[in-house]
Amino acid sequence: MTDLPDWLSSTLASDATKGDGALPTWIRALSPESTVAGPALVVEVATNDNQPMRDVPRAVSSPGTVLVVCGASESRTAILGDLVARELIAAGVVAVVTDGLIRDSREVAALGLPVWARGTTPVASAKNGPGRVGGSVSIADVSVTDGDLVVADADGVVIWPGAAITDLLAAADAKRQADDERLAKLA
Repeated sequence: MTDLPDWLSSTLASDATKGDGALPTWIRALSPESTVAGPALVVEVATNDNQPMRDVPRAVSSPGTVLVVCGASESRTAILGDLVARELIAAGVVAVVTDGLIRDSREVAALGLPVWARGTTPVASAKNGPGRVGGSVSIADVSVTDGDLVVADADGVVIWPGAAITDLLAAADAKRQADDERLAKLA
């Protein structure tokens, strides 16, 4: 993966794609002070079940991974809590993006695992499956494949296809420079 600059934000990532790859606003930052950009590892869970989350630590190939969990948009149970969060952090996961819910949200935040989710719940999930770790998924009608770039901050989440990262980074930088020039003229 290309080294990512510290100026990369979800707004610049969205500008580079003309809005493509932006997840809907109902997937919101539970730790809005966090900014994350990293390669995706995808997980698909079943409604009200988080069994595949137990397999994630073995599937993380490098530190800096952003876990993208889909399939929980109608769940009333959590895809993770503080125990799973500890395992994810130990494996090298730096953030989680999900269409589902989490629990133990204060503890998860205190552990330093930023989460973008539909919300929170106190209800634990079943552990029966089915589900899977790795490959490709669709989260809120946005396709995500392992290795795609996830850019997430207080304004939202944007997914860049892995094959287009270099070109999209150049487009985001051009937009940033144009914005800086416009700001300089206003000063």
